[in-house]
Amino acid sequence: MLEIRDVSKTFNPGTPNELHALQAVKLTVDDGSFVIVVGTNGSGKSTLLNAVAGSFSIDSGNIFLARRDITDWPESPIQYGRAG
Repeated sequence: MLEIRDVSKTFNPGTPNELHALQAVKLTVDDGSFVIVVGTNGSGKSTLLNAVAGSFSIDSGNIFLARRDITDWPESPIQYGRAG
């Protein structure tokens, strides 16, 4: 199961280029489910997937995979001994 709880991400905070890409996103995907994320350009689809992948840190919230909190895991957990 993938669970995203109140995830928020702002790029360039406090600057004229500030962008609120994700705001308190909540999503639960049960094992065996198939999900499609749709939206217009700039709606946060890639940002959401990159947050789950660990490509960058999120500002707030938590991400769980198989009930393990992976919020602060790096993009490649295997190289840090966090696989399995």
